[in-house]
Amino acid sequence: MPSLDTSLSSADNLPSRLTGPLAELGAGASGPFEIQLNPSDVQALEDAISAFKALGIDGHEIDTTNFVPPANLRERLSGAASKLHNSCLANFIGDKHGVQDKKGNVISHITDAQTWTVPYEQRHGAHTNQSLTWHCDMGADILALQVRQVAAKGGKTLVASSWKVYNDLMAERPDIVHVLAQPNWPVHMSDRKTLYTLAPLVAFEDNRLLFNFDPSRLGAHPAMKSNRSSRAKHVPELTDIQREALRVVSSIAERNSMALDTNPGDLVFVNNWAVLHSRSAYEDADIATGGKTTARRHLLRLWLRNSKFGWKIPEAIRGPWETAFGYTDEGYMSSEHSQIVAQFKYAVVPSANYKPARYTTGSASFAIVDSDSGSESESGGVVE
Repeated sequence: MPSLDTSLSSADNLPSRLTGPLAELGAGASGPFEIQLNPSDVQALEDAISAFKALGIDGHEIDTTNFVPPANLRERLSGAASKLHNSCLANFIGDKHGVQDKKGNVISHITDAQTWTVPYEQRHGAHTNQSLTWHCDMGADILALQVRQVAAKGGKTLVASSWKVYNDLMAERPDIVHVLAQPNWPVHMSDRKTLYTLAPLVAFEDNRLLFNFDPSRLGAHPAMKSNRSSRAKHVPELTDIQREALRVVSSIAERNSMALDTNPGDLVFVNNWAVLHSRSAYEDADIATGGKTTARRHLLRLWLRNSKFGWKIPEAIRGPWETAFGYTDEGYMSSEHSQIVAQFKYAVVPSANYKPARYTTGSASFAIVDSDSGSESESGGVVE
């Protein structure tokens, strides 16, 4: 269990320093935990998938009782799940699947598909080849990525320990920590009746720090103000000190960052509460080679939660989490579980056409919905 050094705690009961594996990922420290799968492991997983498909049940019903790899592989995956929740970097990893939009999509395609002709300024940042600022996917416990293809140049996924960022902030800018801990940050919500919620960006629960940090979901979107949107009239703008806090956090994350060396076929699992991530700009192979290849950077994204190891979510930051996982039966939110799960969509390839969002956001982890227009972006995919 990570520990908190409270010897120099502030008046707001914020620990002066965090210790343990969660605070050690990044530049000059430890790297991610890796599991190498050999050909027999891959074949065993394929056999387990075939056995599950033979049952003839829906994909959302998969669990550890009907998807059964060999015992030695189950033990390795279970060990990885434990490490993931107690150090910095799927059904044995996370058995609950988060809903990524109001249409029930469970998979998002992080790519810049060749068939998409919508201009970049009308897309989410993750659906372009541009860089993405430091953030976490608000509401997700585990960020899971399947690497289908990498870019020819750039496109590195960068990670930084939120706990290490916190330690540096407490040493250099404790005033920023107090700003982040205030429950006055306007966070966009996808429910049209609840345009936003006020929440802190850092919170503590069960002796753990949770970062709730995505600049693209905070404050009134610039396009709202220019279009005189009704949402803009209600969503507060960020204060100067809040904007400074975002800049300082991003700067410290950058200097403590490390790049993930990924290859096609890799699976990446990130403790989303304890690790921030960003992306460098990139150039796809079809551009770099003058059209000699059509390969394009392509990641599949899932939001996961582990019923056994999942962290308790503080009430103050639970809103975005409930949007993704509120259907689960963990006592956080009552809802029609079976009806919601039945609407899940697993889009295995990107849709041929891209539907522009009314308001684009940098991380593409959220679709802003305007109550005037009812417009929202889609995760975009074809279900097979």
